[in-house]
Amino acid sequence: MDPDTGAIFGFIAIKNLQVGQVVKLNISLAFEGQIVTNNFGSITLIKSREATSGDIVRGLPAKYRINFPSQAVLPTVRSILLNDQTICSSYRPTEHDTTIVSWEHTWYSQLPARIMAHNSGLHTFETITRNVYKANNEHSSDPPIDQFNPIALRFGQRPALVTANQPYLRRSTVAPPTSSSAYECGKTSDTFSNRLSINGDLVNRGQFPWIVPLFDRADSHNPRYICGSTIITRQHLLTAAHCIYEAEDLIPASRLLAVPGMYNIDNFFDDNAILADIEEVIPHEDYIYDDDLNDADLAVLRLKQMVEFSDHIIPICPWQGDNNLRKIVGEEGYVAGWGETDEGTSHVPTYIRTTIVDKQQCSENWARRYRRNARIFCGDGQGSVPCNGDSGSGLVLKRANQYYLRGVVSRGKVDPDTLKCDTTKYVLYTDIAPFRYWLRTVTS
Repeated sequence: MDPDTGAIFGFIAIKNLQVGQVVKLNISLAFEGQIVTNNFGSITLIKSREATSGDIVRGLPAKYRINFPSQAVLPTVRSILLNDQTICSSYRPTEHDTTIVSWEHTWYSQLPARIMAHNSGLHTFETITRNVYKANNEHSSDPPIDQFNPIALRFGQRPALVTANQPYLRRSTVAPPTSSSAYECGKTSDTFSNRLSINGDLVNRGQFPWIVPLFDRADSHNPRYICGSTIITRQHLLTAAHCIYEAEDLIPASRLLAVPGMYNIDNFFDDNAILADIEEVIPHEDYIYDDDLNDADLAVLRLKQMVEFSDHIIPICPWQGDNNLRKIVGEEGYVAGWGETDEGTSHVPTYIRTTIVDKQQCSENWARRYRRNARIFCGDGQGSVPCNGDSGSGLVLKRANQYYLRGVVSRGKVDPDTLKCDTTKYVLYTDIAPFRYWLRTVTS
């Protein structure tokens, strides 16, 4: 489901492609009933052709999105063909009227950056009554790139059902590029979905590729998860300062471990996880441990080695908007992390939506007054809140199709009766905007 429009769409991932080959994908879907619409749907690459070619070099799949011509009824797969070889066939004729929609998407995967591509979003409509017919696509020339034009069609005899035949495709042996430019900051590789932090939602793999769990290796045989963090450069993570203190003492960098790409914090053998040692811990100089205000509750972690970006490891975009908090009051943000859920301790990340509130509302909700110049803000999760273990996680706001970091989870409140996180209270975030100069300085 598209989080912005609520539209249901199809997702296809094609693995084991090679750079330097034509990739022609034919999709045929069956919808029960007759579809009468001027919207013929479309098929597109989820990433740019350049970024998709970069994924192929790294052995990652090419990902496609299918926009359906109708949301009234969801389709079943009739067939998927890759370079004219059937890789999926699952169509069963019915006694009801059936509409078959077909698309063809062709492009040429090539590096370096300038990629010659042909993206012919061809489609056919075919309305069937009681019997299944075959449409013959006839066109004299290729349509313009990224155009979706109808093709003249002719009804013929009922087609024979084909059996699935997985093509033999070798994994590319081309060395991955040293540049990570194919991955843009703040772009998620998945969509929001499963309903499951308190009253939050389950995070899909790759949905928030900038979130990173932090561990304390005091017990070298059993690292203990302590907080979340956010990738801000190839060599720097941002977290809450209170996460890297033990009583009033700074935890030594050698004891800390970050694992970019990790999904299940109980599984250090995750294929996408990278074990990253910390070289330096840099708390903000204004932070005072155990201060009631928690002002400047920020710390940057410098990694010993730069990380390579992938679908599961992508930095968040730095905040580029106005510092004025009032300009984002009422906006909805997202917080993802490995904090406790309403079902107890969670080993996989969840996320919540939260609405930014003004400082007056924050003061009233917390029953205390904050300074006008306090570098904090509050978020109202409307019954959903980050919880124990979410400290240090980032609050991100969406601008167009990218996410930008605006806050870091600092503290919440515990319900004295249930001893769980109080869902009626706002969560306190450190406001990133006033710290942008400091962040740029310590990461240079």
